[in-house]
Amino acid sequence: MKKLLAVILILVGAFIMMIPTLKDNKVEQTVQETVKIVEAITPEVIEENEANEEAQFDYSVVEDITVTGTLLGNIKANPKLLVGQLVIPSVGMNISIFKGINNTNLLAGAATMRANQKMGEGNYPLAGHYSKNKDILFGSLMDVQVGDPIRITNKKTIYEYIVYEVKVVPDDALYIIDDKVAALYGKPVISLMTCYYSSKTGKRYFVLGELTKTYPYSEEVLFND
Repeated sequence: MKKLLAVILILVGAFIMMIPTLKDNKVEQTVQETVKIVEAITPEVIEENEANEEAQFDYSVVEDITVTGTLLGNIKANPKLLVGQLVIPSVGMNISIFKGINNTNLLAGAATMRANQKMGEGNYPLAGHYSKNKDILFGSLMDVQVGDPIRITNKKTIYEYIVYEVKVVPDDALYIIDDKVAALYGKPVISLMTCYYSSKTGKRYFVLGELTKTYPYSEEVLFND
């Protein structure tokens, strides 16, 4: 009986230790699935998705990545909210862009933060989950440096931004996602936001880039180092 109990305890302990890996694997699988979808859909479908009124922008419902939200929850993303693709070659980031802020979108890719934002115009803010695993979502965002290119695409055009600033701000500093940032800077900009290690810190980490070039869509250009 003691041997059986010892075996059970060992198995339970091993499972508990595996939970973070299982959670990360589930999120990574979801991200890869949505990237495959956005790579396959047409620019016309993305244009239809941009007009989708189902998108929500309720920041209060957003939670950190949790075991219950990944392993036990349904994180199947809505393909009708896919509006583009985000690539940062310097850190190997390649994720989908979804319209609207909710937990499902943030567990599958990056999410737009305002209802009517447009690529290449004004300020284009995107939110993403921070993860200790740098291969997942915005886990590597804090490794992005000034001068690095950021590319987003709607499958018609690639918009290339160059990072000009990284900063940590209080979580109520929502002015950074406003179009006024672009107006003050004098160029269209992109604002990539993630939690500063955890939402409990009360701080947000931003990577800001200025629009420098646009290209007709091609995979070669999108992933060019």
